[in-house]
Formats: sequence, structure tokens, C-alpha cells
Amino acid sequence: MMNFTDRVLDCGRYKLLQVLGTGAYGVVYRAIDLKTASSAGSPVQVAIKILDKRCFNDAAAERARREVVLHHFVSEHPNVVTMQHAFEDAMFVYIVMDYCPGGDLFSRIADDKMFFRNDDLTKSVFLKILDAVAYCHQKRVYHRDLKPENILCSKDGSQVYVSDFGLCTSGLVSTTWGCGSAPYMSPECVGKEAGYLPYSNRTSDIWALGLILINMITSRSPWQKAITSDDCFCEFLLNEGYLREKLPISREANALFRKIFVYEPSERITLSALRREIIALPTFFMNDEELASAGEVAREVAESCGVRVVPIQGGLSAKLAKMVGAVRKRTPAKPPHVPAPREDDLVVPSLDVSDATSSTLPSSMGPVTPGSYPGQHEIYFSGLQLQFEDFEQTGLIKDEKMPQAPRTRHFAKVHAA
Repeated sequence: MMNFTDRVLDCGRYKLLQVLGTGAYGVVYRAIDLKTASSAGSPVQVAIKILDKRCFNDAAAERARREVVLHHFVSEHPNVVTMQHAFEDAMFVYIVMDYCPGGDLFSRIADDKMFFRNDDLTKSVFLKILDAVAYCHQKRVYHRDLKPENILCSKDGSQVYVSDFGLCTSGLVSTTWGCGSAPYMSPECVGKEAGYLPYSNRTSDIWALGLILINMITSRSPWQKAITSDDCFCEFLLNEGYLREKLPISREANALFRKIFVYEPSERITLSALRREIIALPTFFMNDEELASAGEVAREVAESCGVRVVPIQGGLSAKLAKMVGAVRKRTPAKPPHVPAPREDDLVVPSLDVSDATSSTLPSSMGPVTPGSYPGQHEIYFSGLQLQFEDFEQTGLIKDEKMPQAPRTRHFAKVHAA
């Protein structure tokens, strides 16, 4: 895509200053709204996402339409980035949003380590993310690409805002496998070992929230992909204590993650229950005594976050761990049992809300009625000719084969052995 730095858009209203980020579907710039400039102060800063229409096929045009309509639909929540405006010219679509000067959550976790051993801040920030996602779900908007890079921050990191609705959907159930970023995909979204069956977008978003929480408290990813060919994920399935062996987390946090990362989506914790457990959790972290007797990998993770760990004299715990590791016979990895997919299961048409009743959805909130999700009628953006219409009236946009996923920064992965 061409460089837009210093260009002026929308009849002289916005001046683009610098690139904030790039992805597979567009480029985001920091800009100023010249219309707000006055002698009393500087113009308001905004973020503008630019999508190249020349690269659009029918599916990409549908995604752009869906992103604008659904993001606008949930923008009222205080922890969702506000979408102010959208317009286009012959070659590009421009989405104008609030500017968040604190960067993204990934940098706060990886560079600043600001959440490690800070229970109050971790709870406060994570609950804001959770509440934003719950609001979106109530509005029947499912993000499908939740990760720290898609959560923006205030300058001090205390306020967070869910962003980048480029892969979102209004469908309760999806048959789009491989949608999102690999480390944050649920097993059913990966699809291969779950039989390529239709899956709940709601419970898949909850899985991604669990991984964001692990990132926040450890600056690590527990696995690269939720599939048994990933040694770390396989160990997690076989060993109840795996996360505590590899990460400096409390017993209570380990128990919570076991409720989030349930292989069967219908048995996964709900957002409301997750919120209650987060509030009640005494701590996410091992104390000094637990760290001193923890495994070598968990101690290394704590030390990388700035904690000096003094092992128990003689390193008895570490020696025992090595002895056990040397004699333990590892069972060949097997995924949890799922029904073998029938030939007619492998190609499933997209499901409409009218086809999905409360009894067929894994984490149903009850039957879907017009009263459950009041429509937002006549969604229109001046000058935008992509014919954005009310998604409540036109029906759900069908799932499609996803293009190559955007490049994602990765946290260090723990070692399986």
C-alpha cells in the first residue's frame, strides 16, 4: 500500500502523521482532525485505518462492511475503541477511530512487565477487557481475533480498549476454521482434531481471553497452537499441574485456567462465572516460598519478569524434578475423543440465527428473539458507497475461507520438557 504520511483526507479534514501499525487487511495511521484546530488548543488526534479496495474480492468487501457496521454498533462501551466515522474514495476505505496514546497491551506486557505480581492492576484491566467482550456478545458481536495486540491502552496502561474488528461476526455459530491468530485459537476453531464441526463463537472468544490473562501474568504463551502436535498443548492435556510446573502461577489461578481451557466448548466457563472467579481470586501468582521450590522453568519465567528467586538450599526440588523426568514414561499424545467426522460433516453450510436454537448452542443465553437484540436501523456513513446496511435486517454475513492471517508478535513459549 502507498505511503499516506503527510497526506490530507476527507476534503482537508484529516492530516495523516505516522504509521501506527500494519496488518494483512490494512494500515493504521495517527492523524489530526484539522476541523478541531483552534487558537485555544491543538487539533484532536485520531487513528485512521485504511483498507485498499483494489485488493478486495467479494469476501473482502463483505469483511469491510461487517467491520464498519459491527464496530460502530458496539462503540458505546467505554472499553471498546470508539469508531467515529467512515468514508471512502475510488481506491480506499477509511475508518476513523479514537486515538489511544498508550500503544497496545502486548507492549505493556512484553516490555514493561507491568502486571507481574500486581493482582489489583491485573484484575482491574482484565475485567475491563472481559466486560467489553461481554457487552459485544450481548449485542451479538463476536470478535474472533482477541489478543494483546488488538487491545489498546491509555498512557499509564490503566485503561484498555478492545480494537480491530476486522474478523468479527454477528453469527452465533461458525464454520470458519483457522479464523484469528494461531496462539489464541480454540481447538474447535483450529478444527482439525475437533472434527471440523460448527462451533460457538462465544466460547471461542472465552478461550482467547484465557490466553490473554496468562500473557498478562507471566509474559509467556503456554503453547503456540491448541493441537496435540504442539508438545506444550499435549502436555497440558495430559498433566493437570502442567501450567504450575512451567509458569509461576498460584494454585487458584491454575484451577481457573482449567475451567477456561476445557476442550469441550459446552463445558467451558461462561463470561459471567469467569468474572466472579476473577474478583474472588486471592492471587494469580506464586509467593516467594512457592517460587523457591518451583521447577526451573517457572523460576526462570519469574526471574525474566524481574523477581530474584533463591532456590531451596541444595536444590532438592529441582533434583527431584530431574529424577522424575528421567524415569517417567511419556504416553504418546492423543487428542480428547471426538466423533470421527463423517464425509458430510466436512463441508457444513454457514448457520443462520434462525437455524440455531437455544438448545443447539453450546453456551446459549436463551432463545434469540427480536427483543433480545434490538436492531440499530439505518446505519449509514456519509460518502460511503459500500452499501452498509443494518446487519439485523439483512441477516448474517456468511463465513468464508480466511485469507492469510495477519502477522502476530509472539510471547516466548514455555518448554514442554
